[in-house]
Amino acid sequence: MRLQRAYDDIVQRKGTSISLSLDPPPERFPDPKSRLEFCRRAIEELSAYVVAVKLNENFVRGVPGDGLRELNDLARSKECITVLDCKMNDVEHTVSAGVRTVSELGFDGFTFNPVIGNSEHVVREASSKGLWTFALVIPSSPHAAATYLATLSTGERFFERLLDDAARAGSEGFVVGLGPFVDGPTLRRVRRRVGDDAVLLIPGLGAQGGELKVAARYGGERVLLNFGRSVLEAASPAERARELRDEAERLRARYSVIEALASCEGAVVESEQPIRLSSGKLSHYYIDTRAIYSYPRARDRIVRLMVATVSRVVGRGGFKVATTATAGIPIAALVADRLGTGLVYYRSGSKDHGLGKRIEGVVSPGEEFIGVDDLTTTGRTAAECARALRDSGGRISHYFVVVDRQEGASEALASERMSLHPLCTIDDEFWEVVRELRSQRDG
Repeated sequence: MRLQRAYDDIVQRKGTSISLSLDPPPERFPDPKSRLEFCRRAIEELSAYVVAVKLNENFVRGVPGDGLRELNDLARSKECITVLDCKMNDVEHTVSAGVRTVSELGFDGFTFNPVIGNSEHVVREASSKGLWTFALVIPSSPHAAATYLATLSTGERFFERLLDDAARAGSEGFVVGLGPFVDGPTLRRVRRRVGDDAVLLIPGLGAQGGELKVAARYGGERVLLNFGRSVLEAASPAERARELRDEAERLRARYSVIEALASCEGAVVESEQPIRLSSGKLSHYYIDTRAIYSYPRARDRIVRLMVATVSRVVGRGGFKVATTATAGIPIAALVADRLGTGLVYYRSGSKDHGLGKRIEGVVSPGEEFIGVDDLTTTGRTAAECARALRDSGGRISHYFVVVDRQEGASEALASERMSLHPLCTIDDEFWEVVRELRSQRDG
């Protein structure tokens, strides 16, 4: 399976993009048995909040092969991707031996160093064993900045040469360390060179000074946001992991939705003449979420983000999806389909034919629903949908939307005993990012 597909599937199921570095400090865990136990406990305690586990070879050296295979089996049983951070590369027969060992130990992938110029052989050998590769293009160490960010005589930076070599070789993953020496625009340069399908493993967050917001804003959607000491050394590692997961997914969804909307012609409209909204309000901007349905990549991106958000907040089952006619139906139908659940929708106007129902679809007494919609302004229609569902015998307490204009919807839904969960809200930063993206696209 391609890394992109595996990433999309597991992130949608678990609702997290956090990667955890398992680096047992040797001064605290001097023998292999204690290091193995440290890693085992961390996976058991934190796997619900992470989607990948990265083991640095230097920290688990000496742990027997059976122990590493046990860790891989445990992580996989918790739906976690496993990566051996070994920065592999050398002459071809050495690479072949190393890849064989990584495969036998049960890892899903490994990091490699493209500096040696042997990327094609590394990726080919890895693919033959069903392993994914993560090319190290910018280390998280501040000492690496002088080398990897250096400008070559060709005008390109050194890391860009490495990145292009690894991408041509077919690597689907790239390691981009984020710290005080790597800024957001540099991270975005990496993303644009490798494309949207590549997965960026981003270490350097937390203890090393890298900012989560920068990684989410500039790294694109398919990222593994890597934390280690800031989680493992916290007073409550599980609580800290949960906090970081929730913050990471909120930011990742926000910036990914903005990028998706900005990429679709007609999705974000600014006008000098006031535009009348469905709520009756006048506005100088209009968010036409219907436009995304004409753009398959943007549409798929938003649906995946919505499914991941639902999975994180309420889980994967035990409910049907409810929405409002008509703009909410496409997004709700796509989300319901991926969750494998039923769909009903609310008609805000009267129906003068058929059975005259306000809720279309089957609502059984006591049945649980979640709302999935495209946009909220005042929240009036969403609140009406909730009341109609309850009048039909259903229950609903969560309402998920792609965009919230922040004009009263949260308060209106709260009065109906519902929580609003927007992927993105309209504020000053929204417009800042939209204009920045448009300027880069047009320039």
